[in-house]
Amino acid sequence: MNPVNSNAHLVWSAALKVIALRCEHCHRSMVLRHLFGRKAGFRLHEQWYCSPACFTSAAEEDFVRLLRSGQKRSVHIARMPLGLILMSRGLLTHAQLRTVMEDQRNGGGEIDELLTRLGWISESQLTAARAAQWSCPVFAVPKLAIRIGIHIPSTLVHTYSVIPVYYSAASNLLLMGFVRGIEYGLLFAIERITGCKTQPCFVTPSDFELQVHQRDRMLEESKGTTPEEVRFGIVQSPAIMARALCSYCVDVDANEVMIVTFKDYLWTRAKGGRREVDLLFKAC
Repeated sequence: MNPVNSNAHLVWSAALKVIALRCEHCHRSMVLRHLFGRKAGFRLHEQWYCSPACFTSAAEEDFVRLLRSGQKRSVHIARMPLGLILMSRGLLTHAQLRTVMEDQRNGGGEIDELLTRLGWISESQLTAARAAQWSCPVFAVPKLAIRIGIHIPSTLVHTYSVIPVYYSAASNLLLMGFVRGIEYGLLFAIERITGCKTQPCFVTPSDFELQVHQRDRMLEESKGTTPEEVRFGIVQSPAIMARALCSYCVDVDANEVMIVTFKDYLWTRAKGGRREVDLLFKAC
């Protein structure tokens, strides 16, 4: 046999290999000829579903389970108050702290905003105190924009004042910079959605705003290559969320779907051949 023709036959055979799949919902089996990477059905958390109807039922069950688990999670970790940390570092007197707390009781607002407005504490000192409060490092954000390559929905960036600041492909580590406090549920959700390991750090408010501005500019330049983002402003029932998710999955020809929950949101990412979409549902 001609060697060239033999190789071609082997490649063609590999491209047409037969794959047997079994739907996790209706348990129907399907035999497919896997041609050049084309797929059928939907995968939700590595489980395969043969049709939109089966996928919608499975997604609804997942939404119900995640909403129930989210209601049970209410872990509060006691931390030293920010004012006491600043006093222990000699950056704030007891009289100043008492004045700020009185202003906070009368007019509201965050203690860090009041302190910086009065000019008693710099934002870098506040960020260092926040980092000490959460036992995390401060990350010095470079002034030149760095393409991280890991996309986090803008809604989450602004809601939780957090942004990706560094990614190491060698260790698959994503460093997430927070401004005021760490949302560990969000870090876990990012790990599930992106497949990266996450580690928190703190950045100053100015560095955060700079990174957001640079990120928005990069997103505008790379429009069409990052996931679309759809936010649902009111709480939906699991059935409605499942139908909406299925509709978008069909639209982007998705073959891989993830659903995670944390604090205020249910976050789903549906990946198609060349398109991805992030759906954010209010969880409470």
